[in-house]
Amino acid sequence: MRYIDTHAHLGPWHEDIWTFSPQEFVALQQRAGIERTIVTSSAALAGELVYGNEWTIQQAEQLDHLLVWLVLNPLRERDSFALLDRYKDHPKVVGIKIHPVMHRYPADIKAAFRLLERVEPLRLPVLSHGENESYASPARMKRLAEAFPALTIIAAHFGAGGGGQTHEAIDALQDCKTGNLYTDMGTARAIRTGIIAQMVRAIGADRILFGTDSPLYEPMAFPALLNAANITDAERELIAYENAERLILRPKGLIP
Repeated sequence: MRYIDTHAHLGPWHEDIWTFSPQEFVALQQRAGIERTIVTSSAALAGELVYGNEWTIQQAEQLDHLLVWLVLNPLRERDSFALLDRYKDHPKVVGIKIHPVMHRYPADIKAAFRLLERVEPLRLPVLSHGENESYASPARMKRLAEAFPALTIIAAHFGAGGGGQTHEAIDALQDCKTGNLYTDMGTARAIRTGIIAQMVRAIGADRILFGTDSPLYEPMAFPALLNAANITDAERELIAYENAERLILRPKGLIP
């Protein structure tokens, strides 16, 4: 089985066990059988918006394995607009990452709408942190998706994050009138028995992307979890790599 990891992070974290050099990180991913990884700058999430993106893109330019989500923050509008203008056509930048929780803003504020108005003509997919009862709640993610139907919006972590139950996120994904709200399996929640099959039955395998949240989680666990799920091989392939190719790589021209 092929795997394209659409949710991982590059750069230093708070603890040594999560901090890898770019070369070490790629080795970690390849050990798990992952053929390509789309990374978010950990530094850009922590406040170094410009430097973090620049450094991460520089690493991806040197390592074929890596592609990049460009981190933007609507509360830093000037920097975000400049970064978008600078990197929108960069061959390694395949989409936009927002993190309302770490950057401390409700996902559906007017500033976020202004930012996505700049992104929408570019047709770059948008990956957002997703978390119950937070600035990135399922209802807020649904509101964003419905406001920008031309964009692919991915509410990460099964749309629900680590805590609480899953049905609020399922409801938002099912009820999104524009059909452009997706999710990924990059969450410790994925270890719960039956949850991958539950999500497939609820929203369809074509709306779930493979992700690991590596190196915060062990990437080798996620192929095992997907392989253990009570779903068909065709559904497994959609999640493992086909959705990433259809929604992210092919629109960028990285595959025919």
